[in-house]
Amino acid sequence: MILLAGGTKDSRLIAEKLLEKNCRILVTTATEYGAQLISNLDLEVKVGKLGLEELESLLKKQKITKVVDGTHPYAIEISKNLMEVSKRLGLPYYRYERSMIEYKKDYEFYTLDSLIKYIEKLDGNILLTLGSNNIQKFQEIKNKKNLYIRILPTDYAIKKCELAGFRPSQIIGLQGPFSEEFNMAIYKNYSIEYVVTKESGKTGGEYEKVKAASNLGVEVVVLKRPKIEYLSVDTEINKLVERATK
Repeated sequence: MILLAGGTKDSRLIAEKLLEKNCRILVTTATEYGAQLISNLDLEVKVGKLGLEELESLLKKQKITKVVDGTHPYAIEISKNLMEVSKRLGLPYYRYERSMIEYKKDYEFYTLDSLIKYIEKLDGNILLTLGSNNIQKFQEIKNKKNLYIRILPTDYAIKKCELAGFRPSQIIGLQGPFSEEFNMAIYKNYSIEYVVTKESGKTGGEYEKVKAASNLGVEVVVLKRPKIEYLSVDTEINKLVERATK
């Protein structure tokens, strides 16, 4: 059986192609939303965050023979755990990594703390598109009233924003992907002058987001993708599946 660490649209595509090759798959995902992405596929799913020891126990119990890492580019903790447990158990590890998109970045930062220090000096309206995982870090930001947050419209994500002190008028609960035109409409509606994004790649709607910003003169503030040395990495799903099923 193959373990596929998922929770992304990419991981669904990987799962579909593995199933086409008659592979048995166990998918792990940290959230219910990640499970919903593959809800109609013929595979086993385990929902919940797993530590290193829990992960090792699961792999042993399920007699996993290969590990495929299709997690988000910023989910570095789970990727590190997957590589470590693969080494411990002597299992092949295959990582799918989204290709980067080349474009002009007005400002870029390698840490969230340094990014926050920069944007709290800004006067105009700011759209955060970083997700809800670290939204509590913006709880004490000085210009909080100028922030708008675009997140998935789930109870979990919205509740996190509310606990961080954001008003309903600042929370934009929407599920992508978003077109260039739709992004422009949001920027105009909220008088956005700065959009804060991750280097999430084409699947994450990054291109449409920054193209819309360029059209309207909205400045792009980027949280750089974490640097991590994967044991094995492919930027094409077909190549990854081909290697993982040999």
